[in-house]
Amino acid sequence: MTFPLTRRLVTFGALASLVAVAACGDDDPVTPPPPPALTAPTGVAGTSPSPTSIRVTWSAVTGATSYEVERAQGTGIFAPAGTATTPELVVTGLSAETDYRFRVRALRTTEQSPFSTEATVRTSNRATVQVTADVTAATTWTSDNIYQLTRIVSVANGATLTIQPGTRIIGAPITAGQAPAVTALIVLRGARINAIGTVAAPIVMTSAAAEGQRFPGDWGGLIIVGNARSNRTGRTVVEGPTPADTISWNGGANDADNSGDYRYVRVEFAGAAAILNVELNAFSMYAVGSGTRMEFLQAIRGLDDQFEWFGGTVDGRNLVSYEAGDDHFDGSEGYRGRNQFLIALQTGPRVSPRPGNPGALSSEQSGFENDGCGATSGSCAQGFNSTPYNMPVYANFTVVGPGAGVLPVRAGGDGGLGANIRRGTGGVWMNGVLARWPEAAFSIFDPETNTRITEDSLNIRNLVLADNPRDYDAVGATNRFGQSDKFTNNAIRTTAVAAHTLFVNVPTAATTIANGFAFDWRPAAGSILATGGTGTTLPGRIPTRVTNYFGGTMAGTTYVGAVDPAAATPWTAGWTTYYRN
Repeated sequence: MTFPLTRRLVTFGALASLVAVAACGDDDPVTPPPPPALTAPTGVAGTSPSPTSIRVTWSAVTGATSYEVERAQGTGIFAPAGTATTPELVVTGLSAETDYRFRVRALRTTEQSPFSTEATVRTSNRATVQVTADVTAATTWTSDNIYQLTRIVSVANGATLTIQPGTRIIGAPITAGQAPAVTALIVLRGARINAIGTVAAPIVMTSAAAEGQRFPGDWGGLIIVGNARSNRTGRTVVEGPTPADTISWNGGANDADNSGDYRYVRVEFAGAAAILNVELNAFSMYAVGSGTRMEFLQAIRGLDDQFEWFGGTVDGRNLVSYEAGDDHFDGSEGYRGRNQFLIALQTGPRVSPRPGNPGALSSEQSGFENDGCGATSGSCAQGFNSTPYNMPVYANFTVVGPGAGVLPVRAGGDGGLGANIRRGTGGVWMNGVLARWPEAAFSIFDPETNTRITEDSLNIRNLVLADNPRDYDAVGATNRFGQSDKFTNNAIRTTAVAAHTLFVNVPTAATTIANGFAFDWRPAAGSILATGGTGTTLPGRIPTRVTNYFGGTMAGTTYVGAVDPAAATPWTAGWTTYYRN
């Protein structure tokens, strides 16, 4: 049928009007943009709460509604392990003492993210025992269990905790993206721990995270409070988060006090902090007496000091420190113990805490730091001259720094030193190596410390200073008193050779050290370290300081450094290890 032109125009106009109305309607609801694509989960880690299970955790992914976890045994093929709506999954039915690889991807309806980076976790053959209460009576922790600290746990006055060889002690579980809970083990005044490991079965205190996922500051460390004298007055409390900072440690009167027996013990990834600048140490020793035995101890990657003595008289030998967040060996507040055969190594890049941990690295890191008393007033009654004087002995040490570009070094500051000797301390540094420190081999601060030199109470002798940009304090340096002319008769030798060439197997400063690197601290063939020790006769006033040392007398050596070049097997073999995470 053919319509008249007028009718066709009217019909066309009506259709145009409908199209216009429809077009206006399209502007009314606004279609939201699609959500961003899912990203792969990060921070995948795991722990083994039982011999047949692994708890896998990861960081939450924005927009994800669930997660898929896959596992593979050893180097095998991945298979589904389960799904979860929160960023953790406990996988059961596993084999004991077996490595498993895990990967995780995020899900949202039909959308899937890429898989995460793989994490390898090993199941334990030991049950995990949750330690929720203080130790108040005679107690034994056995090697067939893992003991997990859920808080700062104290061994109370009068109690003895015995720890069997091979026992493993861990901090609280780690949740990716969150600050670790502050856990530590404290031996209170009047209590003891007998932790006697062996070369084949050292006692290990470490992070709860799986290998490869551990960070400095994941837990607190070992704190020992004794009853020996210090040079602090008033009420002085333990450094660290509550309840550690409620425990007073000074005012003791028994220099022969006994806080237990510690042998073949390794403390790893310690230094937990609740707030900035209250980090705990790996080994913290407060007024610990000479009746306590401490030998064959290693600290690995602590966020603060590795071995710190506050007053007291406890002796030590065969101590190893690897990668400190602050100082390796720190003695202050009237510490008068003797230590022989010490090793410390700092490399780069610097240790760093887990993301979310409020703790921080020190800006004044050194190999040794020793202070007479830490303040000029208040709890240091005579300031830097407070008594008993800080008078430690360090003999046969090998303390190697990271070289240039790793530690913060400030002109006139006190970081980056092989030995930072200050605030009125005396003491003995002998038969040792200070090498590769970016500021200087050693520095002596403060007039009171200089007085200890003139009084023959500060002895530095029979050292090798190697690969340092400066060995002594510069002439005329403000408040520095360690100029070379004070040590012309002290058998101190200097060399510019690269520090690593002094030893059988120690990496260069530029080497990133792989986990499990096989260190050998024996002097290299023909090394300057192989000679130059003091023999069996120790000079000056030193002999009066080294009697009654581990049941005998601290002996001089014909070599310099921590390890005998003639040893068929170094004393570090079998029980020490070196890893970054």
